[in-house]
Amino acid sequence: MDLSGNIIWITGASSGIGRALAMECARQGATLMLTARRVEALEATRSACERSEDHRCMIHDVTAHETHAAVFNSILDTWGRLDMVILNAGIGQRGSVQETDPEVERRIMEINYFGCTEVVHTVLPHFLERNDGYFVVTSSVMGTLSTPRRATYAASKHALHGFFEGLRAELYQTRIGLTLLCAGYIRTDISFHSVRGDGEGYGAMDDQHCTAMPASTFARRAVKAISLRKPMVFIGGPERFAPLLQRLSPGLVRWLLPRMVTRD
Repeated sequence: MDLSGNIIWITGASSGIGRALAMECARQGATLMLTARRVEALEATRSACERSEDHRCMIHDVTAHETHAAVFNSILDTWGRLDMVILNAGIGQRGSVQETDPEVERRIMEINYFGCTEVVHTVLPHFLERNDGYFVVTSSVMGTLSTPRRATYAASKHALHGFFEGLRAELYQTRIGLTLLCAGYIRTDISFHSVRGDGEGYGAMDDQHCTAMPASTFARRAVKAISLRKPMVFIGGPERFAPLLQRLSPGLVRWLLPRMVTRD
């Protein structure tokens, strides 16, 4: 699949993986609608993209349900169609189950899960009408396993896998495609913006993220996987092999994870 000429909506495009994906998609010739909550950061992303004048930015909070249609209608008004949506907006977690307030758990699910599925409900009729379109979901290695102090984050990614694999099965007779991007440790500020158990920001960079794969490398590999219409791809360092090891020896992984993962 050639991205050149595609109209792509990217959520969470203001920084990190979203920004890197925007820059790579633009390099491949796509035209972008970039959305997030921070207008200055969005404009910085747009300016960093090739053909910056061709792209658009809109303020969009994935938990504000009424704003999904506004972005989608703006895309149709501007370009007449949408070819792909990259569901990238999300939030991390740094807190044990015992110390995490249930309201914080709901907030994580609202952003990471419903913030994706509700956009799907907005654009799916358009894709079905055209019998064409593509969903890309930024998930995580923790969509298949979990680690200490990340239980709700992992649960939100597990939920995404359940939803989108079900959607994939429903769309098997259509030309609509779907790729799950399962990220390992990527050099972004996700840990800095993660939430503690009380809902306050974590405000620090994990060692794993400071030395991890650059977001630009992730984006290149991700866009290649999308171009090949891969249903799922694991991108990162050695941690990307953890799901395979879990399938081969689940008991070993259950023993290893608490001992290998840094506790905050």
